[in-house]
Amino acid sequence: MTEVGTQIDSDKRLLQFETYEDYLDSLITFVDLGYLGNLNIAHRLAELGYRCTGETLDEDTFYCRLKAVKNLFFPIYRPYELTSEHVTPSDNLMQELALRERLNRLKIISTIIFIRNLTKLQFEISGYIDFNERLEKENWLPYFQGRKKL
Repeated sequence: MTEVGTQIDSDKRLLQFETYEDYLDSLITFVDLGYLGNLNIAHRLAELGYRCTGETLDEDTFYCRLKAVKNLFFPIYRPYELTSEHVTPSDNLMQELALRERLNRLKIISTIIFIRNLTKLQFEISGYIDFNERLEKENWLPYFQGRKKL
């Protein structure tokens, strides 16, 4: 069974190819073209795995592994800005969420908030909030300042 480290290590060679056709071209030799006489047929034979000692990748797998290797070696810089950085949270809940904001934005932890509320007619309304998702989609500054309630 292939380990993750060895798989990524062997997939480093895919960085030299821009497209799947370039990958297939690397599997074809001049002798192949001499016997076959057609580049399309040579591509097809290489795609079927007749010109490679190991496994020949299909197009979807090639692009998937290439993307994984590029993400590993050239990570995308995603700047983040903490909403609670220059605000003193109003209550204990907001103070705890402010402590968890950075870790949630970096996707180190995941915080789920459970809220339970009673209406005027004594009906209970409850729900869950995915803190990380709401941080990405909504401005939390009014919540941390105490101007808006969960």
